[in-house]
Amino acid sequence: MTHLSARGIATAIACVHLWGCDSGAGIAVSALDPPSAERAGQSADPALAILPGSSDVMLSWIEGDGKTWSLYVARSSDGGGRWSSPVAVAGGPDAPGEVHPHGESSPRLVAAPGGHVALVWPNSITVPGRKWPAGMLRFASSSDGGATWSRPITLNDDTTGAPVSHQFHGATWAGDSGLVVAWLDERDVAAPIASGADGHAEHASEPDATIYLTSSADFGRTWTPNRVGWRAACPCCRVSLARNSAGQAVAAWRQHFPGNVRDVVTAVVAETPPEPRRVHRDDWAYPGCPHTGPAMAIGTDGVAHTVWYNGKPGDAGVYYARSDGDGSSAGRVGLVSGAEVGTAHAAVAPLGDGGALAAYDVSAEGKRRITVARLSPSGALAGQVEIADSDDGKYPQLAVLGDSAALVAWAPASDEQPQVRLARLELR
Repeated sequence: MTHLSARGIATAIACVHLWGCDSGAGIAVSALDPPSAERAGQSADPALAILPGSSDVMLSWIEGDGKTWSLYVARSSDGGGRWSSPVAVAGGPDAPGEVHPHGESSPRLVAAPGGHVALVWPNSITVPGRKWPAGMLRFASSSDGGATWSRPITLNDDTTGAPVSHQFHGATWAGDSGLVVAWLDERDVAAPIASGADGHAEHASEPDATIYLTSSADFGRTWTPNRVGWRAACPCCRVSLARNSAGQAVAAWRQHFPGNVRDVVTAVVAETPPEPRRVHRDDWAYPGCPHTGPAMAIGTDGVAHTVWYNGKPGDAGVYYARSDGDGSSAGRVGLVSGAEVGTAHAAVAPLGDGGALAAYDVSAEGKRRITVARLSPSGALAGQVEIADSDDGKYPQLAVLGDSAALVAWAPASDEQPQVRLARLELR
């Protein structure tokens, strides 16, 4: 069963010219109804993915009444105009705490060839004496394009001791039919003194996390034992994973360097993890975790596109960089900057021409608003557009539909009855 968007085509929005935006690079925006729009209750934490080998798009989201939450997924074959009936993956009244909204640690949706789809998310476990809930990292998969789903399992293998946090995760498909998952893990945390990348110790408001990894060669039927990837990661900035042109998983995260510097780095996921490389030397010193990890995606040409927030006084803003296969970057491009730009969250998706789309959730005036930027194949900013009716929107998600269209999804942060929002982008 499908339903058609009730809104239809909304007002097209012209390109916003910032930092030399080319007037020829326009993005026309039309509002769409997501599959959650006709359902009662709140919805949050959308994720988008394109099924390889088709033009079908998958959308997942969390839905509930503020106390009980469920994780849903739906599929569209016409670029977001019509959606299949939502399918419940996990949660509900019989599984309290199984699913809960958490923008920085929201469910990761992976679509792979052959109709394989996976979801990874943390549950929520209240532990007396803990400031924040603990959680296990959960996984479910589908082999029929999202129509039916496996029973959720736990990916972290430290399940016998006192519950700790396993979240702020990334996931991607790798190899022919594999999966790689990375997350920030608290099992090694022993004291509230942060240990830096070179073994230094310094006071911070929150202890560092360790990035743990697990992988599956059969799309989730079996998993390798958990292993340490990298240490001294910011404890509440999500990890981003992407598949490169060689079929390997590449990770991006915010690393804690000496002097409480917290810069974005990348590294290939391997049995012996290599030293990470800075995407750009921002030298942002911050005595805690800013709750904003990077977004990274890799095109079929092997170029990695990374978007991140930098909060360094005098340099605060959202930035984009492109790098080749060895992780080296030619520099960064500012998407928005200024003294009023607060913590931002971003998404990025490669375009077929070698460029990229980036989305972020803060304006130059410091307001929550969704903006989409187009980057040229050379890495220059080609144009930007603010999405109408996206005030208070956070955590945008992107999916590219061929050469001339894309979808952007987000959720308001402060509505009394928040609902996932969805728009189609025509790339002119």
